[in-house]
Amino acid sequence: MLKNIKALDMRQIKKFIIGGGSATLCHLGTMAFLIWLGINATIATSAGMIVGAFYNYIFQYYYTFNSTQKHHKSFLKYIITVSIYFISNLLLFTLFHNVLQYEVFISQIITSGIVAVQNYIIYKKFVFLREDAAYEA
Repeated sequence: MLKNIKALDMRQIKKFIIGGGSATLCHLGTMAFLIWLGINATIATSAGMIVGAFYNYIFQYYYTFNSTQKHHKSFLKYIITVSIYFISNLLLFTLFHNVLQYEVFISQIITSGIVAVQNYIIYKKFVFLREDAAYEA
């Protein structure tokens, strides 16, 4: 049984990385476009995070976690999680870019990696639950 749980978790982590990675590309693409338009980098990363978050919800709900929970429940929890993510993203990005003076995209990539670990745990334990799941971590 322990072997099956580990295999399930590894498949789920791979799916999470694919979904989160593509959501991060949406985030970075939006951010790059807004910076190209002359928008402040902190505002641009915030807008990019919102675009990536909507994409990510759909991907994680259906593909990664195969949630059976009603959208009104999971989306409300997701909004709470995104709020935590937004604050974490903004604080870490500000630290790396404004305080430590890292380049914009390096700052965001480091930030995204740190926040990804936080999000996987919250998604798995709180947001995308399966009401009929035999295995709940």
